[in-house]
Amino acid sequence: MEKKMSRLNRLWTSIMGFVKAMEGMNDPIGEYMFSLGRRVDKLERDLARLEDQPHPRSTGELQR
Repeated sequence: MEKKMSRLNRLWTSIMGFVKAMEGMNDPIGEYMFSLGRRVDKLERDLARLEDQPHPRSTGELQR
């Protein structure tokens, strides 16, 4: 009986180690979606900045 409890304790310890390791893991799909959202936000800011800049042709300047 004591041997079985020892095996059970080792198994439980292994399982708890695995559970603790999994607790620290991030959600890979969620991280990817968050990253995409940040990229879209940056692109929108860049586009707004470019739209605010005067275009050379709209001011009558010629490109050389």
